[in-house]
Amino acid sequence: MKWNWLPSLCTMANLGAGVLSLFYTIHEQYTTAFILIMVAALWDVLDGLLARLLHCSSDFGKQLDSLADVVSFGVAPAFLTLFYQLGGTHWMGPLVAVLFVICGAVRLARFNLMAFSTGFVGMPITAAGVILSFMFLWSEHLRPELLLGLMVVLSFLMISRIPFPSFKKKPIRR
Repeated sequence: MKWNWLPSLCTMANLGAGVLSLFYTIHEQYTTAFILIMVAALWDVLDGLLARLLHCSSDFGKQLDSLADVVSFGVAPAFLTLFYQLGGTHWMGPLVAVLFVICGAVRLARFNLMAFSTGFVGMPITAAGVILSFMFLWSEHLRPELLLGLMVVLSFLMISRIPFPSFKKKPIRR
């Protein structure tokens, strides 16, 4: 029996968790929104692992994964941060949230065009989104200005040429 559809199913679960996170953020259920971003991260790890184990990588899977990641680790963390912690920053919060999403999308597009290597160029959007989401846990202790600065730094790390290690055994080509 062929199981090559399984990684894409995990990618769609990642996307579903990201979209649900947005829904719960909009409805001010921030803890649930945060948990769903972490669930999306688990699905993201699982889809890549299964693609490598089952030897069923494809260009379709790679593109679908990037689309899911821009929602789950770009838009969802930016909205969680914006709605929960940056509501009083007027125009600066939305501007930095948009910057974060745009830089994440650019990073994913660049990744999809690159030759395969053992590491990453620029911080992966998954890492940036998870780091930003974890700031939710310490939100009571963070000033909005510090959070805005962190978002800007993460944004530029995603589009930087700084090498980041990959912990995968071999390159994914889903």
